[in-house]
Amino acid sequence: MIALKNNWSESTKAYELATSLKGDARGIVTDLEPEMRLDYKYLVAELTSRFEPANQANMYKAQMNSLFRKQGQALPELAQEIKRITRLAYPTAPIDIRDQLAKDCFIRAVNDTKIQLTLFNREPKTIGDCVRVGVEYEAFVVDQKRLTNTKPAIRMQHDTPFEQIDDEDNILGQIAKMSHQLDDMAKFQKSNDYSGVTCFYCGIKGHMKKTCRKYQNDRQY
Repeated sequence: MIALKNNWSESTKAYELATSLKGDARGIVTDLEPEMRLDYKYLVAELTSRFEPANQANMYKAQMNSLFRKQGQALPELAQEIKRITRLAYPTAPIDIRDQLAKDCFIRAVNDTKIQLTLFNREPKTIGDCVRVGVEYEAFVVDQKRLTNTKPAIRMQHDTPFEQIDDEDNILGQIAKMSHQLDDMAKFQKSNDYSGVTCFYCGIKGHMKKTCRKYQNDRQY
């Protein structure tokens, strides 16, 4: 009635409700995320679930045991869901005990052996620490995949020009070799020294077929 008369906003109603709570009820408010404390509907739902009959706790404990990370679910979102269920499963437990239970549930619910091993090695104290370590690990993995995927392209950009240079060197070398051979043949043809040459027609050394007298005589007859 007061909220309606004074035309309070949702955040104002949440603030007035939170400041009027005492005992265990106030503890629920302090256990919420800061941005959720001024969400009136969320606050009412948390208070209602906190003071539900005790037999509901067993249902939430079963949810904790069967909870696993959904595909594509962000780690902070998973942690928020676990903390909510933990409060419902252990409504009367001290905050530090609930946080320990939530942390253990988070490590199991991640369902990723590499992240779990990282968490065990880092020994986080709270579920918030688990989220931070997990997010850092996933960011590292994404960065490493990006670097791995870009390395082949970089290597190809550097290697290709060298491969082209090697091919060009081989071609130029072959051309130079052929040029030397042609020069040698030209010099040989200009020379009158046929002492080492054997005629293919008569088999006598000292001349070539085109200057062979026997060949020329045979062609005349």
